Amino acid sequence: MRSEKVRAVVLSSFPLGEADRILRLFTRELGRVDAVAKGVRKTTSRWGGRLEPFNVCDLVLYPGRSLYTVTQAQLVDVFLRLREDREALTAAAVVCEAAAGLAPEREPEERIFALLRNALKELDAGLRGPAVRAPLVLGALLKLLYEAGYMPVLDHCVGCGEGARAIGFSAERGGLVCAGCLQDDVPITPEAVAALREALARPLAELRAEEPSAAAEEALRDVHNLYGYHTGARLRSLRFARAAG
Repeated sequence: MRSEKVRAVVLSSFPLGEADRILRLFTRELGRVDAVAKGVRKTTSRWGGRLEPFNVCDLVLYPGRSLYTVTQAQLVDVFLRLREDREALTAAAVVCEAAAGLAPEREPEERIFALLRNALKELDAGLRGPAVRAPLVLGALLKLLYEAGYMPVLDHCVGCGEGARAIGFSAERGGLVCAGCLQDDVPITPEAVAALREALARPLAELRAEEPSAAAEEALRDVHNLYGYHTGARLRSLRFARAAG
């Protein structure tokens, strides 16, 4: 077996034994993989802070039976300002957890890798207000769903196909619904509909410049429901963000 050279976003990490960590990585070359970093928790560790969550690194990974092992690591992006802002750090955790949940293991997705790195760069530039009300967070999660093949229908009613005014959002049916097709779906305001459409259409840099809003928070709730429907899981980092707020 030969080693793999990859560029990776460190999505998260978990303790293993007394000195090691398991890293959840999203790599440009291999997609989502897990790897062991040996000795990373020792005070004399040779890794320093290179393998912390949200860093972008060039890694050499040696394949094992179920996990890779990190044998070399070089920092590419560290995003220092992001770590000084609680809301930006929370937003980074939401985006990275969502990517981990949406991407299957070992399937290269260069567009998701580029989206993740871009989202972290924008968060490092500063986040206005609470993460749960940030158009940037809404946009990043919506674009991740798009790349994963779970894009909600936002330009017409998912029930009848007509362009009537949307008054509800259905995670099960996958998008907006009109009054005639409304069942037990979650009601949605016109402002949240507009927030959804803007979040999809506009680049992350423009969304970062937008003011936080109740409409973005409402739309994020619906997008989170869609994420939960397709993955069977809820974003713990988003639940933490709401509780902290």
